[in-house]
Amino acid sequence: MQITGVRMNKIEEPAREGFLYHLWLDRQLTVNLRTIDGRALEILEKGVRNYDAGPDFLDALIRIDSQLERGDIEIHPIAGDWYAHGHHRDPRYNNVILHLVTMECPPTFRTIRQDAALIPTLNLDTYLEKTAEELEVEMNVSAQPFDCALAREDKSAIRQLIERAGDARFAIKKARFRERRQNEPWNQLLYQSILEALGYSKNQIPFRRLAEIVPIESLWSCIWNDPPDCAQLKCEAYLFGAAGLLPSQQNPRETALAPVVRRYAEELTSAWQQFPLKKKIDSLKPGSWQFFRLRPSNFPTRRIAAAATIVVRFSTDGFIGTFEKAIADVLQKPHKIYRELERLFIIPGHDFWSYHFSFDEAKSIMARGKDNCLLGEERSRDIIVNVALPALAAYAEEAHDFKLKNVILETYNSYPLLTENDLTRHMCEQIFSTPRRPDIISGARMQQGLIHLKKEMCRPEQCDICIHNFA
Repeated sequence: MQITGVRMNKIEEPAREGFLYHLWLDRQLTVNLRTIDGRALEILEKGVRNYDAGPDFLDALIRIDSQLERGDIEIHPIAGDWYAHGHHRDPRYNNVILHLVTMECPPTFRTIRQDAALIPTLNLDTYLEKTAEELEVEMNVSAQPFDCALAREDKSAIRQLIERAGDARFAIKKARFRERRQNEPWNQLLYQSILEALGYSKNQIPFRRLAEIVPIESLWSCIWNDPPDCAQLKCEAYLFGAAGLLPSQQNPRETALAPVVRRYAEELTSAWQQFPLKKKIDSLKPGSWQFFRLRPSNFPTRRIAAAATIVVRFSTDGFIGTFEKAIADVLQKPHKIYRELERLFIIPGHDFWSYHFSFDEAKSIMARGKDNCLLGEERSRDIIVNVALPALAAYAEEAHDFKLKNVILETYNSYPLLTENDLTRHMCEQIFSTPRRPDIISGARMQQGLIHLKKEMCRPEQCDICIHNFA
């Protein structure tokens, strides 16, 4: 495909894409943005960095000419790279909603997807104090920690600042639930959020889509009078079918499956065929799901089975009702509340998925061991801290239940440590000169504070902003 007017006039080499990713995440583009064809643009969410094949950032949210759009973002130093890299022929880029470029870009340039959709293009250089390539020369973009002003404070001041940052992160999550609550009932909102959490970073988007096309009330209405085993099989079938991951949806030759896999697959397929809403559902494509660079125990197949179990567990009283009952049972022993909440999500085993990673028998058999647990303590704690507690705090405010709100805040403040991640390790090295967690980081609230500092505050030469915000 020959595109006219794409070659840019260059004085120097364009900035590296890696630098542009850094620039995109760190710069606040708050001015009145205009795409190269003159449309008004507002950036609401910059998206999540994608380290796999496909667009550079996933699940961004923009407003273009007053129209909200959620999708992916692709970044190129030169606009014509969209075509040079073959993105206009690649369906993986059909969810791109914004093309970010630098260098001199003609107003006649157009970004066209494989599905023939025309998407907006924004020239970053127009809104920077200097061109991207000039900024790259000036800035030492390094992954190494820089001199941290917070590190020079005493331990008491450091603790207080990190705790306040943890409170700020919790407040942001709570506010997001309050905002989303305007458009969704609590059960659907929590169901969707829990499924997103099961998807980790790589499969959040397809899990969100799965929750949208198979609403929680539809699932519950189909199993409300069924015994637990039957309800479990139905939920698995409906979710696997809507996810497009049943063997019959990927490989019509089910007879080629091993006997144990074939029996289970046939049960699922039969239940899926009887799902009342099946004809109304446009199942996800199998390619929507990421398996690459995931631990097999975290494959989306196993997480979907875990989601089915959670759906059944909460079917009697709903999410809020089940949470409230769990808390009421141990209200006189607050230190046990977090254990009761975790118990709702820990799934010790499954007749099939405790021994398989996928429906592909040759690649999926797993030995007995800790990975037999379908959903363990670590992931359950992540769900409680990042979903259940902020959602319950938002619900308590809505219901004017101040007793519940205080219980939730006390539980969050005393919640035990979660698993370390790259962000917390980086900030420990930044502040304490070691990636190993020091004793001062004593619970989930402190870890959330480290994450908030890294994501929202920690920038070279902006230490005063960080310290003054939480002093």
